[in-house]
Amino acid sequence: MVEIKEAKLFQGLPESEMRSVEKQLKTVKHAAGHEIVVRGEGGVGFMVITDGTVSVKTIQGHTRKLGPGDSFGEMALLDHEGRSATITADTDVTMATIPEWNFKPFLKEHPEVAYRLLQTLSRRIRQAEADL
Repeated sequence: MVEIKEAKLFQGLPESEMRSVEKQLKTVKHAAGHEIVVRGEGGVGFMVITDGTVSVKTIQGHTRKLGPGDSFGEMALLDHEGRSATITADTDVTMATIPEWNFKPFLKEHPEVAYRLLQTLSRRIRQAEADL
């Protein structure tokens, strides 16, 4: 189990900003085998895994694992094009989530988190291009 302040997106943020971030997060749990996100469906929120692991399966059939400290869900919230992958709980999973309607205000309030999210997206694009 990872504390939210240890998640890659939030590491090193000032304590005062972390307290603000934590107030906006809700805890959600899913049982092993549950499809948390289904490709093509609308966004339900941005999620940071605090415990457990999930499998991410893309439209191209690539699968990768995410675990404590990893996040997902931002793409559908940013472009409103639906989910780009199906994400299934490999184990029981606990996540800290920001609901869709709070995501944009959250990013405005926490510009350092928004910048880190851009860095994450950039890495994913580079990886996807390398896989072509």
